[in-house]
Amino acid sequence: MPAIDLARLRKQANRLADFFFVPDEFMKHLREMLEFYVNHTLRTKENVAPGSNLKTYRTPPAVITQIENELRPKAKANPAFAIDLADVLWEDGALETRLLAAFLLGRVPPQEEHLLPRLTAWTQQIRDPQIRSALLSTSLIRMRKEIPDQFLMLIREYLHPARIRTWSNGLQALLPMIADSTFENMPPILDIVEPIIEEAPSTLQNELTDLIIALYRASASETVFMLKHVLSTTQNTMTIVTMRRIVTSFPPALQAELRDLLRPKPAPMPASTQQEDEVVDDFIEEPVMQIIETPAQTKPRKKRAPRKPKLENSRIIYLHGLESSSQSGKARQFAEKFPGMVTPDFTGSFEERMKQLKPILGRKKNWTIIGSSFGGLMGAVFTCKHPTQVRKLILLAPALLRDPFGSYLNLEPASVPTIIVHGTKDDVVPLKPVREVAEKLFTFLTYRIVDDEHRLLKTFDELNWEDILA
Repeated sequence: MPAIDLARLRKQANRLADFFFVPDEFMKHLREMLEFYVNHTLRTKENVAPGSNLKTYRTPPAVITQIENELRPKAKANPAFAIDLADVLWEDGALETRLLAAFLLGRVPPQEEHLLPRLTAWTQQIRDPQIRSALLSTSLIRMRKEIPDQFLMLIREYLHPARIRTWSNGLQALLPMIADSTFENMPPILDIVEPIIEEAPSTLQNELTDLIIALYRASASETVFMLKHVLSTTQNTMTIVTMRRIVTSFPPALQAELRDLLRPKPAPMPASTQQEDEVVDDFIEEPVMQIIETPAQTKPRKKRAPRKPKLENSRIIYLHGLESSSQSGKARQFAEKFPGMVTPDFTGSFEERMKQLKPILGRKKNWTIIGSSFGGLMGAVFTCKHPTQVRKLILLAPALLRDPFGSYLNLEPASVPTIIVHGTKDDVVPLKPVREVAEKLFTFLTYRIVDDEHRLLKTFDELNWEDILA
């Protein structure tokens, strides 16, 4: 590897940034630049990063940093092109190119609709700890700083009780916000993580340690109060066990605060058996009485009503509207009411969304589909095409309009039990034409007309969802 000449490095990085709008040319020149700075003393035959399954150029971090500095203004000014280039960099599959892809996502405005789907997909694909850390910190930097409330909503999704496999992502994504000295609103974070600290499995000991230390450094008094409350009220015995295992990594002052609560308690002594040493010396022998049993009258058993099959939350799916997402109010409320139900994200045109829906539903049966607005159109089309896979369909102000969706509605009627909830004040999807279409498509239809607008915010809270989904 040649010695790094900063002037030459800046010139090379500046030249590379000229190809920002031409991803294929950018990749060609990027590979040449990374090869130029390869550290051959560290390069191995396998050319794989330590502790990773990704190939690597063994390029010094200073080179990557200089490339990022040159890309930063272009990515901020051209977010759509930044996403296109990030896709190409990610597909290349090298450690350095994926770090650059994560960096570019962090320059994209947090409102960009394609940001979170990529972040979700990439964190599920990757096992490399360095890339995962970059995706959960660098890629979320603008969301964390510009719209912290929405960032915390995303963290709540990661830390949802039914999604234990994403808890690690949620805890790691929180660390930069906790460490940010300008962030002062700690109570919402403590509210989010308290149940996780109590219920976290042993596999998350490292993440819990990092989280608690970061919280203590940010606000010692609030952290101590929260931990004492958890330890003194928990009914989960593993909470105490886990805390005992990790407490030695805490700052000494925090260890001292928790010592009494973590000290093993003596087991209660068993109650002594009364008269266990008393010896009985005498007894009275009585004649044996002959007991004649009369046959009992057999009563006819009452027939029990057949039990209703238990509804599996994993077979309930919510399809959000055109401009919505899995972070919407309805999606989050459904996820809270029915832990484990499916609330995916959909993007693109109707055809693209239906392609995204197909592998989620697969060939499984007994689905309960809830569709809102544009998601209602998706649910209706799928149900009419695959009626044997759907046990029930619930549509909220569905976009079943001949104009402009007539080409999707030329369907055979379905006899699936269907409930439609529609507001009289809906100025987005008019009630009358939707009802005309619905009555032709569904032969087993219940139409609930309510005094509400398109989003059905008031009605949503008033509905008995357990009865509707039963």
